[in-house]
Amino acid sequence: MDDFKVPTTQLATEIHCVDGSVLRGRIFMPALSAVHSGPMLPQEWVNSPPLFFPFRQDDGPTILVNKDQVVAMSVAATPEGDDEAREPAAPVRRATVEAGGKRFEGGLTIDMPEHQRRVVDYLNRPEPFLCLVSGENHLLIRKALISRVVGTEEK
Repeated sequence: MDDFKVPTTQLATEIHCVDGSVLRGRIFMPALSAVHSGPMLPQEWVNSPPLFFPFRQDDGPTILVNKDQVVAMSVAATPEGDDEAREPAAPVRRATVEAGGKRFEGGLTIDMPEHQRRVVDYLNRPEPFLCLVSGENHLLIRKALISRVVGTEEK
């Protein structure tokens, strides 16, 4: 039966929910990406189709969480070495994102064609979550809950 298991890795996560609760624990991501070599990146995982995902709470049972009820998730930043090898340097815009009554600050890496490198172009991509890099963390923020983005500038 092990032939049918998908190898996963656990990643420490803090989830800010629509109802105001904050969950701390671990998510389970596929150990390998289907679109590039190496492990799946958190932004790939959160933007993948399954609506529900298992979440092991630090102080409670494993639960299933609905992505539609997530305002933002904070996960440790992954090493950027592999990303840089795949992608030429993309502009980074500093931004403050307001979503679900909370404020998140960090950098948006605009990995878009040169004629579409405005923040509005990046926000209008079809993925349901955007990735804001803040220090040692990636903040995965649900776009449908973003009320405004302010203070963007090139870094």
